[in-house]
Amino acid sequence: MLDRAISVSDILRTTSRAVPQKTAIVDEIGSLSYFEFDATVDRLAAGLQRHGITAGDRVAYLLWNQRELLFSYFAIARLGALTVSLNFRLTPEELSYQLVAAECKAIIVDRDLAELASKAISISKLSILQIVAGAEARPGQLGFADLSRGVADDIPQFPTVGADADSGIWFTSGTTGRPKGAVVKHRSAVAAATLSAIALGFPEEVRSLAVAPLFHRGATENFALPVILCGGTNFLRKRFDAAQTLENLEKYRIQLAFIVPTMAWQLVQEPSAENRTLPHLTHWISASAPLPPVLAERIQERFKLPNGVTNAYGITEMLFVSRCPPDMLTKKPGTAGLPAPCTQVVIHDEKRGILPNGEIGEILISGPTGFSYYLNDRQATREAIVNLNGTAWYRSGDVGVIDADGYLAIKDRKKDMIISGGENIYCAEVELLLIDHPSIREVAVVGVPDEKWGEIVVAAIVSAKDAVVDLDQIVKSCSSLASYKRPREVVCLETLPRNSFGKVRKDLVREMVRERIEMSRQARRAS
Repeated sequence: MLDRAISVSDILRTTSRAVPQKTAIVDEIGSLSYFEFDATVDRLAAGLQRHGITAGDRVAYLLWNQRELLFSYFAIARLGALTVSLNFRLTPEELSYQLVAAECKAIIVDRDLAELASKAISISKLSILQIVAGAEARPGQLGFADLSRGVADDIPQFPTVGADADSGIWFTSGTTGRPKGAVVKHRSAVAAATLSAIALGFPEEVRSLAVAPLFHRGATENFALPVILCGGTNFLRKRFDAAQTLENLEKYRIQLAFIVPTMAWQLVQEPSAENRTLPHLTHWISASAPLPPVLAERIQERFKLPNGVTNAYGITEMLFVSRCPPDMLTKKPGTAGLPAPCTQVVIHDEKRGILPNGEIGEILISGPTGFSYYLNDRQATREAIVNLNGTAWYRSGDVGVIDADGYLAIKDRKKDMIISGGENIYCAEVELLLIDHPSIREVAVVGVPDEKWGEIVVAAIVSAKDAVVDLDQIVKSCSSLASYKRPREVVCLETLPRNSFGKVRKDLVREMVRERIEMSRQARRAS
């Protein structure tokens, strides 16, 4: 089936013909049937075509979780152009870098993000057509609604888009440096949607609430796209609000929601969550960052989910890699589970090759959902892909282990691993222990240079509300760890710096921790 994978656009076209009157989208504006959805995409694609967008061109969008994002995603694909999905949390300078790297010809933006887009375009010095949704166009702009006017009865022929054509450029989350543009084929996107629906067991005519931001590939192609493949309904709300999200989950009897851990913490701590159960939410999917066992327990205690929480592991370049169902999470806390269908996962060492179960090394992944190459970066592409026995494997940069039952556990990012006194220390192991401490709400463990040990372990913590923090007591709480793994320093921060998908920016944490430690040492010397 995957060898005959069609284009992204064909998924919507096929579903709209099969269930034209079924509700496809529900948002603040109202509802939209699949027939209306597909017809709108036709008109938008025709409007883009009239303004010079052709196959191979790059079209960006800077949008909230709104219907225009899904319209744009499919319309761009229908033309054989490439989507460039932009993160609305970035600065103008960061957005400008991505616009230039992708050589974008047009950008579709929400009215509330138009000023941000204009600043980014100005910095880029590119001539980019700006299409604004939800507002009248200003000079030099084009209105989103105006784009498709006059073409309703005269839809032109669109190019035939094959499975091996490039469909999009998805910039990585950039936890260690500048984001890289992962170029993805239609075949990979269709495979991602198909395998997600199979592996996660999407119910028939699934009702899904888009909680995580759709500008990420995983949120779109692992969740929104398979919902459309199944003829389900995507419920959209522009921005995340914990109270409103809980209300929508209950009101619309939502069955599926992709909720990253940082959002989950907000939901369980939301006052309106008290005594609120979610009996329809059969698929609470957690991914993008480690799911602490204590959080999984809090979610279940608070909302009495019928099936608990499913923990998943994925990467922009490969998307959905593995998943651990709720019943196994209790037996194997912290595990990322078994590989997704058609996906292979091995643990590798550069000197010893593929390692046996139980040994720790870098996670390599092979499967049909993978990216093709990094935009304008052959060196990074060569470094990311390794050939083993005739098969291409993606080097994840994550350190993990596969147990005797085949379950994958993520230990750390390879670049984040601490080497102290010649011993390897995995930050995630220390973090999972510390997060259970009642005084700690969030924690990030990093290595800091040390003359004697090479590196020492430092814990950066955000204290729980109204907690009295005893730093010495926190260090003593790690007595179950080997002495070299225990934090030598504990630093209190107001917040942990995170990227747009909730992943902790360890590079920024290291900078903050080093500054605090140096200030503390200077104060001690002065006294």
